[in-house]
Amino acid sequence: MSNLRRQAMDAILVAARHDIDDTLKEQGIENRHDEDADGAVFDVAILYAYRVFVRICEQEGLSVAPEEFVDLAAELVEEMAEDADLG
Repeated sequence: MSNLRRQAMDAILVAARHDIDDTLKEQGIENRHDEDADGAVFDVAILYAYRVFVRICEQEGLSVAPEEFVDLAAELVEEMAEDADLG
């Protein structure tokens, strides 16, 4: 991974950490290791993935709907699972 890509990813992760902390606080979750905290982290991660997907598509002149993200993500998961089974 190039230095620029690494810096961009680090910036996203810092922003996500802040959103996770805010979400946990808003939901009154004090134990970062319970299932509710896991759910909050998953929610933030998926939201960030969707936002990045939409921004990249918009930058490239594509319009997208949430359903397209879901469909493409599901296809990717299937491909990854197949690759894992082969490996």
